[in-house]
Amino acid sequence: MNILGLVLFAMVFGVALRKLGEEGEELIRFFNAFNEATMVLVSWIMCSATLPSMMKCVEENNGVDKRISRFILPIGATVNMDGAAIFQCVAAVFIAQLNNIELNAGQIFTILVTATASSVGAAGIPAGGIITIAIILEAIGLPTNDLSLMLAVDWIVDRTTTVVNVEGDALGAGILHHINQQEMKKQHLGEELAEVLVEAVANTQADEETSPLVTHQTLGSAGDQSPRESAEAIESVL
Repeated sequence: MNILGLVLFAMVFGVALRKLGEEGEELIRFFNAFNEATMVLVSWIMCSATLPSMMKCVEENNGVDKRISRFILPIGATVNMDGAAIFQCVAAVFIAQLNNIELNAGQIFTILVTATASSVGAAGIPAGGIITIAIILEAIGLPTNDLSLMLAVDWIVDRTTTVVNVEGDALGAGILHHINQQEMKKQHLGEELAEVLVEAVANTQADEETSPLVTHQTLGSAGDQSPRESAEAIESVL
C-alpha cells in the first residue's frame, strides 16, 4: 500500500472539504463518526496496537487536543521511524564487524542515507525492518546471509524501537499543542484588551454627556500631574 500517497491525498481532500464551507461540514461529520467507529473496532480487535493506545494516552493523559493528535500521530506512525532507522544502522555495522569488514566514510554515509529513506517507507508491522536491512546491506556490498541473526533478537528490538518511535510522535504532538495554546492565549488576550478599550471609550463618552461638571483630561495630561495636584483637582470637583 502507498501509505504516503494516502496520507497526502487525505490532507489535500480535507483542505478541499474546508474550502466548501457549510456544504462540506456534513461529509466532515461523516468522516469523524466513521473514524470514531473505526477506532472502536480496532481497539476491540487489537488490544497491544500502537496507534490507538498512543492516541488514548496523548489525549487523555497529556491533554493534547484531538485535532492535533489525530493529525500528527498517524503521520508520525507512518513517517517518523527514527527507532527503526537507528536499529538498521546498528545492525548494518554489526554485520560488517562480524565479517571483519572495515567500513569507510562513504559506506557509513550510505548507511545513514539509506536507513533514513528506508525507515520512512517501512511497514508498521512486527519484523518490518528486516527487509529494509537487506536493502542497506546490498547498498554497501555486505552479505545478506547474516540477516537470520537479526531474527533472533528482532522480537525484543521491535519493542525498544517502538518506544523510540512513539516517544518522538508524542513529543511532536505535545510541542505543537503547546504552541497552539500559546497562540490562542495571545489571541484571547488581544480580544479582551480590545473589549476593555471599547468599553473605556464608551464610558468616557457617556460621562461627558451626563456629567458636564466633571472635567476630563487626556492620558498624557493626567500622567503629567503630580499626586497632590490630582487630589486637589478631585477635591475641587467634589
